[in-house]
Amino acid sequence: MTSAVAIGCALALAGGCFAQNQPHQATLVLESGANLPSTPMFTPPPAGQDLPPCNIVNTFANGVIIYTVPVVNDPGADPILRRWDDKCGITIWLKGFRKVSVTLHDGAVIVLKQTGDPEGSTISVTALHVPKEAAKAYDKGIEAMSGGKLPGARKWFERAVAIYPDYAQAWSQLGQVLEQQAEPEKAADACGHALKADPKYMRPYLQLIRLAVSGKRMEDAVTLGERALQMGPLEFPGIYYYDALANYELKRADVAEKTIRKGIDLDTAHDYPAAEVLLGKLLADKGDTRGAIEHFDKYLQLAPKADDAGAIREQIAGLERSESQAK
Repeated sequence: MTSAVAIGCALALAGGCFAQNQPHQATLVLESGANLPSTPMFTPPPAGQDLPPCNIVNTFANGVIIYTVPVVNDPGADPILRRWDDKCGITIWLKGFRKVSVTLHDGAVIVLKQTGDPEGSTISVTALHVPKEAAKAYDKGIEAMSGGKLPGARKWFERAVAIYPDYAQAWSQLGQVLEQQAEPEKAADACGHALKADPKYMRPYLQLIRLAVSGKRMEDAVTLGERALQMGPLEFPGIYYYDALANYELKRADVAEKTIRKGIDLDTAHDYPAAEVLLGKLLADKGDTRGAIEHFDKYLQLAPKADDAGAIREQIAGLERSESQAK
């Protein structure tokens, strides 16, 4: 079957399965121009976006992806929710390439940039051996997560790992659901199962480090961070952020500064704007007022409506007064 025919079939299928969803098409392109080496993994975009998550219908080796956008049928819903048209949010993962969180629109071309081949993987090798029924349960779990249906997602991910106990990606997704349901101990246990199944799968490291920091277990966070950073998790700037935050809390300023600078360099999607605040604090602590102001300003540019934006502006004002008095 040619790509053109395959695309046509996918569109027809989409029209039949999603009666109220218009199928759209976008393209993933590798820097080298080659076909995709494997099928990417798609997950919901970072929290805080106004757009809905994309529903991926099909992906082809030439990079073409067919997707639909959820439709709001509730006439009482906020009108802004019904102006999505062809736009939706998605996070795209492909081993050996940088993770990207993007807005898809009809005709969009997304360039995936290579990261080299760090030892730590963005996609678990255990996914290569998943039984069909476990894979189906996993897909249903992702679909439920995309729709914000956490209880349903939890059920499907639990079913996936019951069928295939070494399913690292399903354990990791179950951990995310449990964390969102405010069950941190169960979330950590699920992520621990993911690491046991695949010690080179990077996503559970990020989850476990974040949970350790949230639980004020900074030494645990640093221990996990050291393990993860040895594998060069270039597609996970969050690991650098939380590791630096834990080191900062433990008064290890030099280590924290080195790590957070690396994390900021890697975070091209600006998923962790708070990294700028952390670097600003580190610089302020060692008397680099101008550097601190620069990074606090950067944070406000990235997150102008953040809850702590007012407090950061006050810090900037205080630093500027100190700088003026020193002249």
